[in-house]
Amino acid sequence: MKKLILISCIALTLLTGCAKKNAHYYAKKQGLDFGFALTSADILQEPNMTIVKENATMVVSENNMKNANIHPSKKFWNWSDTDHLIEFAKENDISVKFHTLFWHQQNAPFILNLSSREEALAAMDEHIEKVMAHYKGQIKVYDVVNEMFNEDGSLRQSLWYKLIGPEYLEHALIKARECDPDVKLYFNEYNNENLGYAKADAMYNLARDFKARGIPIDGIGMQLHLDGTQPLNEEAIRANIRRYADLGLEVSFSEVDVRIPNDNPQAWEQAQQDIYCTLLKIALEEPNVKSFIMWGYSDNGSWVPGTFPGYGKALPFDFDRNPKPVWNAMVDILKNYKAGK
Repeated sequence: MKKLILISCIALTLLTGCAKKNAHYYAKKQGLDFGFALTSADILQEPNMTIVKENATMVVSENNMKNANIHPSKKFWNWSDTDHLIEFAKENDISVKFHTLFWHQQNAPFILNLSSREEALAAMDEHIEKVMAHYKGQIKVYDVVNEMFNEDGSLRQSLWYKLIGPEYLEHALIKARECDPDVKLYFNEYNNENLGYAKADAMYNLARDFKARGIPIDGIGMQLHLDGTQPLNEEAIRANIRRYADLGLEVSFSEVDVRIPNDNPQAWEQAQQDIYCTLLKIALEEPNVKSFIMWGYSDNGSWVPGTFPGYGKALPFDFDRNPKPVWNAMVDILKNYKAGK
C-alpha cells in the first residue's frame, strides 16, 4: 500500500507540476514581478540562495550594475558579477532588472573627468551600446536614468546635465531603444510616489512630454524607501499610478523598504506591516504596476542603518534571515488575492 501511495504521489507531481507553494509560485500566478535587490554574496551562499530561489521572480543588483562597478576604467569592463547574477536567475526562472545605466553617483573616475559635451555623449553612447549588446535577450527592464530630480521638481545638476544639458535624458532613452528594442525602458526616482508632491509631478510632466513627442519610455520606478512612523497616503499613490496608466506607462515599486526606529521597534512593527501590505495590495490591484522589488530581503546587509541613523529593521527577514510576521502577511496576500474582488 505504501508503494502504491508513493507511486500515486509521484504520478500526481508529474501530471500537475506540483510546484512548491511559496512566494515565487504565488507571484508568478498573480503575474507580478516580485523580488529583491541582491549583492554578490547573496547568490553564493546559503541560506541566501534558498530565500531568493523560493521567493523571487525578479532580481536586481544593488550595486554591481552601476557605472563605477561594471565599467571601472575606460578600457576595462567588469562583467563577472552581473553575469553570475543573470546565470543564477536563468537557472531559477527569475527575470532580471538592470539598475542603472546612468546616475549622478557611483561613476568611474574617467567619467568624472569628462570635460565636454562631445565626450559626455560619446561616453553615454558607448556605455549603452556595450551593456545592451552584452546582455541582449537577458534583461527584462532597464533603469535608464536614476534620480534625475531635486525635491523641488527641478532637474538635478548631475555631470550629465552639466555637460550635455537636459536633453541627456531623452538622448539616453533614444539610444537605448535603438540598441535593444525588446526591453522596457524606465526612469527611476525616490519621493515620486504621491500625486501633488513637486518631484512626483515633475516626473509625470516629463513622462507626459516624452510620450507626446514620441520619446521611447515604458515606465516609471517609484523607489518607496519609506519611514514606518509616517502615514502612507494611499489615495495620492493610487492617483499618481493611474495618471501614468492614462499615458500608457508602467510603474515599478522598485526599491521598497520601510524603516522603523531602533529605539522600541516593537511599537512600529504593525505600522510597518500595514505599509508593506498596503503597497503590495496596490501593486496587485493597479494593472499598470508590474513589479514589487524590495531593496534587499534581510536586515543583515540593509543600507538603511548607515543612511538613516537611529533607524533600521526595514526588511521582511530579520538579521538572522528568518521571516518576520510582515513577510508571512505579504505571502498570504500573494496567495489569496483574487483580481476584481
